[in-house]
Amino acid sequence: MDLETIQLGVFRARLLATELGNLREQGIYIHTSLDREPVAKVLEQDFSPKIQEQATRMQAVYVAFFCLENAARDLIGKRLLERHGVGWWKKVVPQKIRDHVEKLRKKEENNRYLQPRAGSEVGYTFFAHLAQVIVANWEDFKDLFPDQHWVNSRFNDLEQCRNVIMHTNVLPPEEIDRVDQIMRDWLRQVG
Repeated sequence: MDLETIQLGVFRARLLATELGNLREQGIYIHTSLDREPVAKVLEQDFSPKIQEQATRMQAVYVAFFCLENAARDLIGKRLLERHGVGWWKKVVPQKIRDHVEKLRKKEENNRYLQPRAGSEVGYTFFAHLAQVIVANWEDFKDLFPDQHWVNSRFNDLEQCRNVIMHTNVLPPEEIDRVDQIMRDWLRQVG
């Protein structure tokens, strides 16, 4: 990632902070991490410049994955609720995925002191599950995507890149470009 891209990310973060301030002035309060003592102070004191630089480069990629993954969950939840009603999860989600989600939920029940992962079942799905749910319910999604291969290929490519980021590693610039292009494809397709 070049200096210009990093500067753009910093600019966007500052713009967001300004907009959040404007909302507060209008009486709309949105709790953000900006309201707390930033962890960055600890980071700057305790971690090497190399690790900090790598984290900064991957920050925008993490945000992109966060947005896409949650947007896909929202799309799936809304679409299947519209088409199959309140019980859609049990009606149309493959059993293997439902079993996986149930296992995660039970594990959380044993660790009540920790914040639960999500309020709904679809929030417990892994990234790879999202494409599987779409393909398993193709009739409900075929108006949004060219074909099942398109969905699978993009999710497979994204999952590999996502796992690099989520396991605190660094993506090379060409992989960041791939992520960017796939996300643009997704947004234009489901727009």
